[in-house]
Amino acid sequence: MAFNKEDSKVPAAIGDISVVLTDYSGTDPSTADFEVQVLEADGNMFKLVKGNLVPHLTPAQISGLMDFMADMRAKAEDEIL
Repeated sequence: MAFNKEDSKVPAAIGDISVVLTDYSGTDPSTADFEVQVLEADGNMFKLVKGNLVPHLTPAQISGLMDFMADMRAKAEDEIL
């Protein structure tokens, strides 16, 4: 008796995308990380792709995100302290 063949899984869609931007208060450089859900046709997760976002960004995008984080730090200092 033979084993049943496993159904082949094929990525069919992109699910949720998450980005975490961190502006450290010390001397550590800022970081940008991502997670992308890759889904099968039935909506089940096929794979979770995650890593460093910076290599996927253009210099203009990096500059924009750095400006955004500087604005958020200034806002936090003004409104929370």
